Amino acid sequence: MRMVSFCLVFCVLAAGLSSGARADEFMTECLVTGSQKMCDCMSSKIPADKRAAAISGMRKSNASTGPGGNLLDPSTLSQEQMQGLDAVVIAQASCM
Repeated sequence: MRMVSFCLVFCVLAAGLSSGARADEFMTECLVTGSQKMCDCMSSKIPADKRAAAISGMRKSNASTGPGGNLLDPSTLSQEQMQGLDAVVIAQASCM
């Protein structure tokens, strides 16, 4: 019984840390082009099921705008990355 309780507590803590890490990754990518206030607002509006895809899409978008980068070609994005970037655009629009 104690082992089951320990495993349950560990899993809950691991899930919490994982979502906290994703929040930090979102902010890291968002702050490349956005303000703290805008990114805080957007972060609160990205659905949990789109968050990882949003981070991945923003990371790819940010890389394309960096030194030596080429404009982002949507055909290079996966379906998930496109959906993640859609969620970012919707969040950004609702934060303006």
